[in-house]
Amino acid sequence: WSIRDLSPFHRLFLLRILRPDRIGSALTQFITDNLGPEYIEQLPFDMEVSYQESTPVTPFFFVLFPGVDPTPTIEALGRKLSITEANGRLVNISMGQGQEQV
Repeated sequence: WSIRDLSPFHRLFLLRILRPDRIGSALTQFITDNLGPEYIEQLPFDMEVSYQESTPVTPFFFVLFPGVDPTPTIEALGRKLSITEANGRLVNISMGQGQEQV
């Protein structure tokens, strides 16, 4: 028995046991090698494309991380499309703890 006899998939199991700190980069390489880079590389978020793909019955929900605020991007697209809070066509609701009351 030799590690060279193992398939790349089974090598991931061994790596997970022996070097869990390396599994992230190994999985990235495995997916790139077997499925292609399009499954690893993400295009930047495009609010306009997301809006075009949406429907009037599908609201947008953003799950945010500290320091991330999509509000300026949303408001800029809204102004471009004449959808603003001023004309009543845009409603921005913060739903986190201690945020706005609905």
